[in-house]
Amino acid sequence: MTDRIIVLFAILICIGTALFLYKGLIAPKYSDAETPIDYALEPFQEANPDTHIPALKHSASSYNLTPKAKYQISGILVSKRRYRRGYMSWLSPYDYAIIWGKAPEYLPYLKFDQIVRFCLFEYKNGAPIDIEYLSAHMSNNHLIPSTLNLRRAFSTAKKKDLVSIDGFLVYVSSTDKQNRSSTWNSSLSRDDKGNGACEIIYVTRLRINDKVYE
Repeated sequence: MTDRIIVLFAILICIGTALFLYKGLIAPKYSDAETPIDYALEPFQEANPDTHIPALKHSASSYNLTPKAKYQISGILVSKRRYRRGYMSWLSPYDYAIIWGKAPEYLPYLKFDQIVRFCLFEYKNGAPIDIEYLSAHMSNNHLIPSTLNLRRAFSTAKKKDLVSIDGFLVYVSSTDKQNRSSTWNSSLSRDDKGNGACEIIYVTRLRINDKVYE
């Protein structure tokens, strides 16, 4: 009986060591940032960027990304959702809901939820919230990683983290293995609402607190 316990213990140690080493191998690489994230700043957007994004392929599906604007946004992550189902789930595995400007002052009164690629919020009755200001200073962002390292990094962000995202707002046209076509277009404005108001970002750089991923 004692020998069996020793063998079992040795097996568990081996499994634990293997998992530890594997986790280290797939952990996203990062560099340290030197300056703090300023979430009071408005997002930066520059139209008609002179850049080309290579077509992406996965499981006999192809995705063509047309960059419509160079984009940078910084803010506080108020909600994050991982998508594993749906035609665009491989292309854009995570949504980040972000607020910026003076909107973080409303956080004690707000509750956020993400569902079916939308971000919804609730607030307490009588809460001192300027809804129009909040709506113009929050966004649900569909993130498309430009590298495997960024794909791994998306999962590491946590609610209330300071985040900064650099990349391009894109229009997506895709074809699946049955030759069916679909499109997915990013919002190009912070003032729109409802269906089509989310930003689709081809991410080239992600900062989470003081860690920078590329």
